[in-house]
Amino acid sequence: MSNHDHAAEIAVPEITLGSKAAGVERTAGIIGVAGLFLCAAGYFTDHEKFFQSYLFAFLFWAGFPIGGLGILLLNNVVGGKWGVTIRRYLEASARTMPLIAAFFLIILLGTKDIYGWATQANVAANEFLKHKAGYLNFWGFTLRTAFNFALWLFFVWRLTKLSDEQDLTGDPTIKDKLRKFSAPALLVFVLSVTVAYIDWIMSVDNQFYSTVFGGMVLIANVQSTFALSIMALILTSEGDRFQNRVNAPILHDLGKLLFAFTIFWTYLSASQLIIIWPANLPQEITWYLDRTDGFWKAIATFVGLTMFAIPFLALLSQSRKKDPRRLIRVTLWIIVVNAIYMFWLVEPTFRGSSVSASPALHTSPGFNIYWTDFAAFFGIGGIWVYYYITQLRRRPLLPLKDTRLSPSLPREVIA
Repeated sequence: MSNHDHAAEIAVPEITLGSKAAGVERTAGIIGVAGLFLCAAGYFTDHEKFFQSYLFAFLFWAGFPIGGLGILLLNNVVGGKWGVTIRRYLEASARTMPLIAAFFLIILLGTKDIYGWATQANVAANEFLKHKAGYLNFWGFTLRTAFNFALWLFFVWRLTKLSDEQDLTGDPTIKDKLRKFSAPALLVFVLSVTVAYIDWIMSVDNQFYSTVFGGMVLIANVQSTFALSIMALILTSEGDRFQNRVNAPILHDLGKLLFAFTIFWTYLSASQLIIIWPANLPQEITWYLDRTDGFWKAIATFVGLTMFAIPFLALLSQSRKKDPRRLIRVTLWIIVVNAIYMFWLVEPTFRGSSVSASPALHTSPGFNIYWTDFAAFFGIGGIWVYYYITQLRRRPLLPLKDTRLSPSLPREVIA
């Protein structure tokens, strides 16, 4: 019997979350509820600032289920043991999509405080909005978003169904079913996310447009979700709970992919900047001018360093990618700076200007932080983390009958 056959016969342990996770789950829920109560107070205090803060928080936390679904589809298409090891964590992220859909309903209530195209007076006073009115209107925005969520929820349901079926039956053909479903689904998914981010983020600005924008934000979501999944995998596999299934070769592979997503995000971000900045067209360049005005320039510099340079240099080290204690610090860093990146991406258009009063949305913004930014971030985030852990708790942390998930053999080396 070959070493490979022997490894394949070793049963995958049915490991679930331990008691420590229950404490984190409970704490997250308490923080989330408190944050949402503060959000309600923020709405009645200043609904315009509240909705602008809420948009940033919503987009950051929505990135995890969107990113998780994207990585699942990608792994099903390309294969790889790395994706099987973190599948449950990606599925847990993706399975929070219904919660994110529910949180989006608040955005619908605040469209007039967020989007210039949602107010007739702004549309009448702005030629750009008049030109886009056939596409950018409340019902078009709502129907497109409803379609996107319905599509993503279907993808999540289908992937979860096939994954659970594999756990029950061990049917080797399910891997092929996942690949055949995911290949076209991945293409549709990327297009639908691009449409969503054009609607949710880019349309905040009356004039700005970029064909790379949706992909740029999506890859940032993928990067942060991948970082979260690696962090959760390391934390839940302490003490060799997974019987050497989480080891240096696997962590090295995951670290290399995290490095690749960092490079890809940098490429897309630099491509957008290189095209728009030299062209210096008023309808495009103002987006960058808003984000480099005053203290926003320091934030822009910080984002460039922390989203690219620091992860790039940290993940160049092979030994750091193999060491769970060192790798988890990099993943935590990436998640935190992604939150700052999303804040920089969304808020400069608002700060120092009023969406309802300024049809141009281009008055020079000043750097401000509102207390509602924190209330919305921790309110949505606390509930999301609670629901994420709940999803992890419902199923084993490893796929039970995927033949690719076997302990690494002693002679296995890192390519």
